[in-house]
Amino acid sequence: MPRPKTHRERTLFIAWIIEMVKKHGHATTNDVVAMFGLHRNTAEKYIRAAVKQGHLIRHGRCGVFRDQRAVIDFDMERYTHRMTTNETKA
Repeated sequence: MPRPKTHRERTLFIAWIIEMVKKHGHATTNDVVAMFGLHRNTAEKYIRAAVKQGHLIRHGRCGVFRDQRAVIDFDMERYTHRMTTNETKA
């Protein structure tokens, strides 16, 4: 069983999540799990704390975004990609 994280380690993980989202615009729970080697529930807990502290936006199950513009860009890319793949199948 892994040892419990100290308060300092938890705050560092949260700060790194905020920095990663602000730098890349978007991060998912799987990104955080892969990057830091955390359990999925722990990653979710740190993401919730990062949303509160870093003024980030949680958009459904799609992930965490730095601002509303990043959410719109993500949705537009996802929507247009789905439209083009459906049109090619017809």
